[in-house]
Amino acid sequence: MVVIVVAYTATMLLIGDLRPEHVVVAVLVCGAWLATRMTRDMFREAIPAILIVMGFDSLRYLRPLFVTADRVHGCDLRAVELSLFGVSPDATLADYFAAHHSPAFDLFFSVPYAAFIYVTIIYAVSSYFRDRGRARIIAWSFVGMYLIAFTAWMAFPAAPPWYIQAHGCVIDVATQPTAAALMRVDAALGIDYFEGFYGRGPTAFGAMPSVHNAYPMLTLLAFWPMAGGKERAAGVVYALWMICASVYLDHHWLIDGLAGWLTAAIAVAFGTWVERYFPAPPAAARATASA
Repeated sequence: MVVIVVAYTATMLLIGDLRPEHVVVAVLVCGAWLATRMTRDMFREAIPAILIVMGFDSLRYLRPLFVTADRVHGCDLRAVELSLFGVSPDATLADYFAAHHSPAFDLFFSVPYAAFIYVTIIYAVSSYFRDRGRARIIAWSFVGMYLIAFTAWMAFPAAPPWYIQAHGCVIDVATQPTAAALMRVDAALGIDYFEGFYGRGPTAFGAMPSVHNAYPMLTLLAFWPMAGGKERAAGVVYALWMICASVYLDHHWLIDGLAGWLTAAIAVAFGTWVERYFPAPPAAARATASA
């Protein structure tokens, strides 16, 4: 895995696509492998996450093969959203919030979008020290989630609400990802964090399913057996907060978010299956192998 990560980073350098995050991941991986036995063991447990990062990054090279203008779903998804969750005969929830928003709500709903990666890391580290088997379930669940998402994004490319509002039903596959309503937060705070982060996405047409909504639901379901009452309640609030934020911020239709929840449930079932039938070797065996 170390060799694969270093080779991938070198490839990005050779083709002129090297970005700071490539170097950061390569340094972290090499450092974890070389530092101590504990960091090496943590690195092994993190291999599924590393595979996800590499897969997500390389998706941009597959996009031109699958995401073509005639295959992108745009106004047809808006019509489904309108029929199920419309707030008026010709206004979806995303349309309503695009016209009715405030700086206070912008900031409030930006929080889960800013914190979702860090929250996931907290879940992963906590489960690593509390229940190693549960940590592996979470890790492989994320692999399953992204396998579903990657397949869906290529097989069923879907335009987000911000694209329909900006461009209508005409699909331009050259359109780059954007932070949508989160740019209002950047402007209010005098930063470019959200646009810099979300502008680096591999495709603008990966709205269905919403992985932003899959993240909190996945951690909620996978962490549930070992969580206390307060942790479970916080997980439920976090999942609801995220799905509301995804609609308010113009990133997803509500049907995208619900598809993300379904994706998370399937992914946790996959992660549980992997841990049940392909468990990691006992700690003593791993230690012997490391030595």
